[in-house]
Amino acid sequence: MDRENEEVICDLQAQVYVLRVALRALANAHGDSDALLASWREALKVASLGPVVPAYARRSEYLAERCQAFAEDWTAVLAELPVQARPN
Repeated sequence: MDRENEEVICDLQAQVYVLRVALRALANAHGDSDALLASWREALKVASLGPVVPAYARRSEYLAERCQAFAEDWTAVLAELPVQARPN
């Protein structure tokens, strides 16, 4: 892989990492994890109604699969918040 492509991939990976950390911090700061999960599911439903990716990528099956996988991962994280918040 050439240096320019490597830098672009590293930049994208770093952005995804920081976004995940930020989302986790926001989720942890939210007082009502059930409402947060419901809001997330509603946002996913709304996002499925229209394009959320650039026009040049809309026909990419791989991108659609990756978006679905990341959405499912984040849904699982949010679903676990109430369990993590319960006192022992």
